[in-house]
Amino acid sequence: MPGLFPLSLDLDCAVERLGNGLRAAVVRQPGVPIVTVDVTYDVGSRVEAPGKTGLAHLFEHLMFEGSENVPKGDHFRLVAEAGGVTNGTTSEDRTNYFETLPVESLDLALYLEADRMRGLALSQEALAAQREAVKEEKRLRIDNQPYAPSFEAVDALVYDAFAYRHPVIGSMEDLDAAALGDLREFHGRHYAPGNAFVCVVGDLGTEEALDAVRRHFGGLAARDLPPPFVEEEPEGSTNRRASVADRHAALPALHVAFKAPPRRHPDNLALLYAEKVLSGGESGFLWRRLVKDGESALSFSAHLDERRGPSLFRTFAVARPGTALVDLEREVSAGLARLAAEGPTPAEHERARRMLAFDTVRATQTTQSLAFLLSEYGLYDGDPLLFREDVRRLLSMTPAEVREACARCFAPERRAVVEVLAEGRGEEE
Repeated sequence: MPGLFPLSLDLDCAVERLGNGLRAAVVRQPGVPIVTVDVTYDVGSRVEAPGKTGLAHLFEHLMFEGSENVPKGDHFRLVAEAGGVTNGTTSEDRTNYFETLPVESLDLALYLEADRMRGLALSQEALAAQREAVKEEKRLRIDNQPYAPSFEAVDALVYDAFAYRHPVIGSMEDLDAAALGDLREFHGRHYAPGNAFVCVVGDLGTEEALDAVRRHFGGLAARDLPPPFVEEEPEGSTNRRASVADRHAALPALHVAFKAPPRRHPDNLALLYAEKVLSGGESGFLWRRLVKDGESALSFSAHLDERRGPSLFRTFAVARPGTALVDLEREVSAGLARLAAEGPTPAEHERARRMLAFDTVRATQTTQSLAFLLSEYGLYDGDPLLFREDVRRLLSMTPAEVREACARCFAPERRAVVEVLAEGRGEEE
């Protein structure tokens, strides 16, 4: 890439589809004797129906409650005894589970993942325990965190279709109503080999790793797959507004968000520049204007929340004492309008480009981050190495392309504003 530090995207990668439909990629990453096994399933909260929310995230908990040949608690114990770590994450678009451990323990990680893909030890006891764990997680991370509920309010305001309007963690009433039959049907439908992508990244030969994947997953029976998910989200948001009272917030805050195109759309690549130009480090011009120079906000951030369906470009600012939200909104809007009308300056564009190149390096340097990246491209697009094309497109983007994309995205019909009304002052007095 002209003008940038050397950036190699060459990978020793092999890809294979097993007879049961499972797709796998293995990548040799020499130098550090560790390996990451990531299994990403094509199931996130977007597939949930009204009245059945929260199941995708609940399974992130249930998948560690024991499986056909692994008793409850042993998944964590075995990985820890091998010197590794394991966890899972859930988003609107997918759920993934991973182990990072010494390379000689590859078979252990594959065995554990294959066993819980084959069958979970679902029970009423496990359901009750993990349902309460999810409720506590919601209380800790959302209900009792300043400003956290307002981010859910933004999603509900921007989106029309149910898929992205409801939160990943789901409704607690829906979780209370969930029965064992719902869980067995959910696992059978979504946790099938053909609905998963396995990625192995580490200091080992690609053929050796593929042999191990075949050995552990090849014997799993193919199962019927859910029909492809169809997104039915209209393009605009029709310039919506809402306010949220927050009893934990000591200061008012403001969200200005815009519905954006789906992931991999050229405009979204341009919006990654907008992230950096607006609020990247201490060089973002709108961060400097609001936080450092103008002192109208205590904090400001801009972020592209990229999704398989329509994405979301978010800005969020916490007002300084004495700053009215109407004035803060005027300043945020002026900054966005400047970027949409003029685009980034040459210096802003080059600084953002270097930051994005650095992000690419970070995403491809560890076994875990690279496995996550390849799994998503493999699952969503059918080609884990397609990310290299996006990186090349991203780093060759011009200031004019950024300006044109911002003009389209920051249009009034895509805009949603959520004011956060602080009600937490009395708690500190």
